[in-house]
Amino acid sequence: MLVQFKHILMVTLATMILASNVASAQSIKGDPVDLKFEVINATTGGAGSIERLQLQYSGTHLSPIFDIQPADSQFDVVAVPVLEIGKYVMTAWSGGVPYYWSLRGRNLLESPVQLHIFDTKTGIEDAAITGLNLMIRKTESLLQLEYMLQLENTARPQVSLVGDPHVMINLPDGVKTATFIYGNGPTPEEVQLTGLSGGMVALQAPLTSGRNVMRLKTTLPWQEGRNIPVGANVEIQSWSLMATPENLDIQAFDLETTDESEVKGYLRLKGPAVAADDPFSFRIASSAGGGTEEDLFSQTSNDAQESDTKTTEPANDKNEDDKGFPFVVLTPIFVVILVIVASKRRRS
Repeated sequence: MLVQFKHILMVTLATMILASNVASAQSIKGDPVDLKFEVINATTGGAGSIERLQLQYSGTHLSPIFDIQPADSQFDVVAVPVLEIGKYVMTAWSGGVPYYWSLRGRNLLESPVQLHIFDTKTGIEDAAITGLNLMIRKTESLLQLEYMLQLENTARPQVSLVGDPHVMINLPDGVKTATFIYGNGPTPEEVQLTGLSGGMVALQAPLTSGRNVMRLKTTLPWQEGRNIPVGANVEIQSWSLMATPENLDIQAFDLETTDESEVKGYLRLKGPAVAADDPFSFRIASSAGGGTEEDLFSQTSNDAQESDTKTTEPANDKNEDDKGFPFVVLTPIFVVILVIVASKRRRS
């Protein structure tokens, strides 16, 4: 009797596990549906065209569903597995510019699914850096800099800014290499820049309409009294810096200390607006006393990586909804807030 009971129990458990696995597989796969798509040029209001369309299922990781090259502005994709409550990431390339959407399965079931893309133009007269946070970390022999940028494309009618000239930012003398990270999608592009000799570096990435987030990281030898420029060939409307250890000596007029007493381990300063092609400069040196070094870079890197995997409902413009306009990931500038909150929690 006991042996028989154990056998029945094992069979029951195996059946439950198998059913759970099947349900899980079905939840990812979804039901096959024929989907209709329509490409709209949001600049002109007429029909648009795209070179490529990719759909991915957003679970613990992005799983590809289809990757096609449509020939017309209206087209069908047959037998697409769709789960109504599932999360999806759609990417369309037009004029070499990628546009992203974060969608639910129910959005895909609407007919047709509208994809809004934009014309492109060159020039940076409609671009500005609306936010810059400069993270600074000094070790015994190195100086690490991370520029966390928010760029705004305010062109009207809405277009994507591509090609030369690009937005360029000032770097201190001595910079030889840098890592450039950009992209409004869930998996930002990462490019290693080499052969730099200081001066300015071009942020060679398309600027879609609205907000664009970018990061630039570099390391150079520590030098007492080094001048650090903050500037670009476009206006910097707002900027701040966070430096560790907190006993660093940073000297310049018009720098304001903010919330220095609330969070220990780093120095936090706010700078004035910077006009295009007129960089602000501050001097950095060591200071007497034993400052406490905070590992800002590991904290911001982890938070930023987590942020990069999250998507929001499409929102490039206040009049846009979740039915066809590109989305952007959470701005890395707000990582600063996360750092402060995390620091406070460690002390509570």
